[in-house]
Amino acid sequence: MYFYTNAVVIALVIIVASASTVKWVPNGSFNLPNNYKDGKLPCSKQTVVLPEVLSASVKLQSEIDVGGFVLPSEGYIILDGVVMLGDSGEENCTDGNAFYLERSTSAWNQAGAWSSSRFNAATPDSERLPCYYDKVEFPNSRYTARLPQLEQTVRVLKIGDKSYGTQSFRTWVSTEVDTEQNFVFNDYMSTGVSVRYMVCTHKFGCPCQENPIEIDCSVKYCTQPTCVAPVKPPGFCCKVCGGYITFEVDDMFNRKAFEELVDKMVSSYSSNLVYHIGFTPVKRSRTVLLVVVEEGEYTGRSAEVINDIDRSVDRDWFKGQKQAFYSGSPLSKAGMGGKIFVSVFFIVILVLSSIYLYYYKLPTVEVPFLNRGTRGMFRFQRRSDSVVSLTSRRDSTTIGGVRTAFRNPLYDSKRGRVQVAESVVEE
Repeated sequence: MYFYTNAVVIALVIIVASASTVKWVPNGSFNLPNNYKDGKLPCSKQTVVLPEVLSASVKLQSEIDVGGFVLPSEGYIILDGVVMLGDSGEENCTDGNAFYLERSTSAWNQAGAWSSSRFNAATPDSERLPCYYDKVEFPNSRYTARLPQLEQTVRVLKIGDKSYGTQSFRTWVSTEVDTEQNFVFNDYMSTGVSVRYMVCTHKFGCPCQENPIEIDCSVKYCTQPTCVAPVKPPGFCCKVCGGYITFEVDDMFNRKAFEELVDKMVSSYSSNLVYHIGFTPVKRSRTVLLVVVEEGEYTGRSAEVINDIDRSVDRDWFKGQKQAFYSGSPLSKAGMGGKIFVSVFFIVILVLSSIYLYYYKLPTVEVPFLNRGTRGMFRFQRRSDSVVSLTSRRDSTTIGGVRTAFRNPLYDSKRGRVQVAESVVEE
């Protein structure tokens, strides 16, 4: 339930969310095909030509392989990945220019259209939009904004330095002429924006919006997860490495105690862990959503802390089922257990085989060698009760300087133990 300040409040527990500023930033991702004139990403033989003046920043994400750049005279380029210049031998890539178009038209519910200090890596895309407690700012630059279909509540709305209320904003949108800012009415010929001060009276908290809208993920660039079995929490456009927990709450849920539990356990693991506590993006949702991920390289700690929190949640805080999901090990360590087992297995087999061959199956192996100009042979034999002599027989014959026989140390010993009967053939 939401409560408005123009009513009288008596003996109500009021949860006031900390106000934050959410700014309109038209999508300027370098990695989106629809941001180019021909609708395709540039390849390694092409030169990327950016507009002479950029009204918004362009973000270069992930690994980029292009022939070169023609940079703007004014503007900002944010590098969040690796850029490689020059022909990489890519197939089906022809020389030429790829023209980047600064498409300044975005929808209210478009992923990446807003920025705020309250957003972190664990914030769902469905909550990277203005919430009922936010201050919304539109810049004084050239853009087109398509307004939301369902009514969205904000605390403050500003265009440049000027503030607007619900009605004054509608009037301005209806009468705007020759302005750089172009706001497009929704299908109901309404702004879909309500400007008012509102607080939450639920002990367990309130969703970001009373009327959540479906996030438009069509222009969201998703990087390749660096873990086995990545997860996709509700409200996310992309799969991520980490974990999340969902459970339905009632009036007995103590949100403050839950937040303290999460903060304590996350802080005890690592400083690069971030989390977000909210609700699933469903109208009048009472399903709490906790997301924990890692900023930077994925190590698996976020999955571990989700597992620990899952076991520590008070049974009285939720009703029905509580579900926890978390990703697997980092790709860099994936299959290490299996690889170690296979390696040890083959080492053991090799050692046992060597011992077996040495004692029982080792054949006679002769290897030629040179010794100060004298040619000879090494003979390797299995162990026996007799001492094996590798000295050449003094009375052995030679052919071309190479001795043709060795003394058999077993011959005399066998003759000593075996009676050999000689038969005389009489004529």
